[in-house]
Amino acid sequence: MISYSKHVKILTTFVITGCLLALTGSSAYASSAPVTEYEYGYGPISSINNDWVLAGGYMGYGNPSNLSDSGFHATFSMVMKNGTAYHMHQISNATLEDVTMDGNNTIMQGSATVTMKDGPVSNVPTTWTINNNNTIAISMDPSKINAHFGDTPIYGIEQTPEKEMEFTNLMSEDSEFMDKWIPLMVQNTMSELNIDPGNISGINQSLQNQSIN
Repeated sequence: MISYSKHVKILTTFVITGCLLALTGSSAYASSAPVTEYEYGYGPISSINNDWVLAGGYMGYGNPSNLSDSGFHATFSMVMKNGTAYHMHQISNATLEDVTMDGNNTIMQGSATVTMKDGPVSNVPTTWTINNNNTIAISMDPSKINAHFGDTPIYGIEQTPEKEMEFTNLMSEDSEFMDKWIPLMVQNTMSELNIDPGNISGINQSLQNQSIN
């Protein structure tokens, strides 16, 4: 049986390498630009409205000292509970106009562009509420988008690297599951990407050498 820890190490190497490349590519700009303390948020979102199920993910950032220097993007799927009418939406081009605090909750108001069946709808009044740094509620003016997402917010989880590590550690404790799941995941990914399994040994060795160095 293949050890899951080996595959986790390989997949982690891919992530770290990508991050280092991104940082290297932006180093010239970063070295000459002033440092800005941005606030970031990301995680999964989901909602159930009547007969519809919604799920996806989001990322956002903001500059507390300059509201115009902010952004938000969400991509999610919608499908009826019976599995029909599957389609996707995006929220983007967000602008912030006001940020207030209500206890431990952060309330951000602004507007965004929402993709709909007949095309993108811009300047949709939107409110993002962060509750105790653990959840996010996205409320869009239903009158601008034909109440397509119902009359309740789209909810999500405020993720952090620490929370992700805790999640990963809990999953990895089930070694019987992981020993089967990781190889199946790798095999499925290889199949989807049309990767020749014969090349994996060389790729593995290369990645292991990089992690050692």
